[in-house]
Amino acid sequence: MLCDERKWNRRSPAKKMGIMEASLSRSLNGNPTLETLDIIAKALDVSIKSLFNDPADVEGFVLLNGKPYHYNSLHEFNAIEKTIRCR
Repeated sequence: MLCDERKWNRRSPAKKMGIMEASLSRSLNGNPTLETLDIIAKALDVSIKSLFNDPADVEGFVLLNGKPYHYNSLHEFNAIEKTIRCR
């Protein structure tokens, strides 16, 4: 979980969200609304999608030598990097 990666307990994001830790726990253990997920994501400075993905999953764009590349996995990113290094 993102909190584990950042060495946060649930108090840290709850404080940033302006709610009690118990309220955050109820939201995470229940069925949070999209609005609640948006608030949590903003408090953690991540996308809503990243709240559900495996931390090892990556997706993004990178600009290398002036050319944009899109990747949907760490494997794709490594392939792009390898291609660029071989040039």
